Amino acid sequence: MEEIFKESIRINDKDSDGDTLTVDTTVQEKNITYPTDTKLHQKIIKKCVGISRAEGIVLRQSYRFTLRKLNVLLRFQHTRQGSAQARKARKKIKTIAGRLQRELCRKLSPSAFEKHQQQLAIYKKVLQQKRSDSNKIYSLHEPEVKCYT
Repeated sequence: MEEIFKESIRINDKDSDGDTLTVDTTVQEKNITYPTDTKLHQKIIKKCVGISRAEGIVLRQSYRFTLRKLNVLLRFQHTRQGSAQARKARKKIKTIAGRLQRELCRKLSPSAFEKHQQQLAIYKKVLQQKRSDSNKIYSLHEPEVKCYT
């Protein structure tokens, strides 16, 4: 990779007009996950709890032990009896994420809400998206990433 970068600099150095360098990143891999995946919902829960701690907000419930039990049920989703339990666990995790996001929106002060407004809007969009939707969010840390298949 380093040799490719050096060669790119060498080639572009002759006809470059300053400090800019054009690099093609169209096939660069991204750290994304499936849009309606439970991982996104779990990340929303963790980030909402983190925001509440940073802002000094007391949540009604942290769901820490509930999430631990639900994650155990998700481990057996590919077994005969475990698939129904895993489906219910995924739905419960999504419900918990929605509860925490709404509670955080209600309890944040106006100045803190402005500070976290963009993040909370992304969380809301992730929780509302369906399988057949277009313009899905695939990653919380890079919401502008698009999936081309």
